[in-house]
Amino acid sequence: MARPGQNLHVKNLVLVALYLVIMAVEAQLITSSNRYLRASTISLASTQGSNGRSFGVQNYGAVGDGEHDDTEAFTRAWNDACKASSATLNVPGGKTFLVNNLKFQGPCQPGFTFQVDGTIVAPENPSSWKSTYVWLLFEHLQQFTLTGKGTIDGKGSNWWGKHKSRPTAIQFNDVKGSALSGLKVTNSPQFHVTLTNCDSVQIVGITIQAPESSPNTDGIDTFQSTNIVIKDSTIGTGDDCVGIGDGSSNININDITCGPGHGISIGSLGRGNTKADVHSIHVNGAKLTSTTNGLRIKTWPGGSGVASDITYDNVQMEDVSNPIIINQFYCDTGDTGSGCKSQGSAVKISNVEYSNIRGTSATEDGITLSCSQSGSCTGIKMEKIDLVTGSGAQASCNAQNVQGGNSIPSRCLGNNGQ
Repeated sequence: MARPGQNLHVKNLVLVALYLVIMAVEAQLITSSNRYLRASTISLASTQGSNGRSFGVQNYGAVGDGEHDDTEAFTRAWNDACKASSATLNVPGGKTFLVNNLKFQGPCQPGFTFQVDGTIVAPENPSSWKSTYVWLLFEHLQQFTLTGKGTIDGKGSNWWGKHKSRPTAIQFNDVKGSALSGLKVTNSPQFHVTLTNCDSVQIVGITIQAPESSPNTDGIDTFQSTNIVIKDSTIGTGDDCVGIGDGSSNININDITCGPGHGISIGSLGRGNTKADVHSIHVNGAKLTSTTNGLRIKTWPGGSGVASDITYDNVQMEDVSNPIIINQFYCDTGDTGSGCKSQGSAVKISNVEYSNIRGTSATEDGITLSCSQSGSCTGIKMEKIDLVTGSGAQASCNAQNVQGGNSIPSRCLGNNGQ
């Protein structure tokens, strides 16, 4: 028979064992609960759509009152949506989301859509920005779409005329097989939309607006990019509506409305004696109103390389200064050095065709072809050109150093200093 003290000792051991078992079970329940909560958080942040998961920025903490900084919420939402196949990242309508500089980086799963139906605004005070390079950077993406009915507002007015280094509003870098559509982009500190190192990107049905006085606020610019389509869009800014930069090829610009601004420009090319390569640029269907230039090709003296295989078709001009212009003596107005003077070489401009260009010129100058003496303008062809001044008189044509193989109006030939 056990003594009373022994019975008490055994009971204590049993109680300790039971306590340890209870603690182990409780720990397991807490771990399982935490896992469930994490899974529930992701589930609440996204919903299952018919074509893939939908992620809402407000589910990640975005406030959308135009005052609270929603940058981190956008970043977290992007990071989750990027990993999901055929995902949609939603910025809802009726809200204004304040965000600072953001890098939306891939690679992401294919079929990713960034749906902006609300308004995204930048900080109004330039000192609040994290970077003066790019506000919204999209890079390393394939089969990506940025679209919606919303507005992206760069709040550029406090930058204009006060800061030399200013950010671009939206940049696509290393983006392939993708699209930008539907959105309104306004008041960028500098360029509104820039494509660099892109392939097979379509820009469709967007609106870009900034005051005519806003400096260097190009609408859409391309650099080192190929197979680009820009169509059915309305652009009015303080600089080029569309600018085609070095390394651009197979660019198609169709049915756009331009003005105010500096028109549709190729260049400037060859700055600082650099070599340029631009080819297969096609404009078909455009209306330009009250722009300071119409269809412009601009190159710096001393450059090299080519700008070739360029066509302009079916363009309507209304009160446009310099409707057709090739300028091989281009330089910034602030450049007082040798860049403004004629030099021994120039970017070669060849195989440029203008067809069915009509409308009114704001000045007497309808066609101005200012080519280098190096013989760098060849294969310039024009047909069905009908440009008149406000009084109804035929606008003038001046050609300088245009070489052989051309088909330009006969009235230009008397001024051609070959």
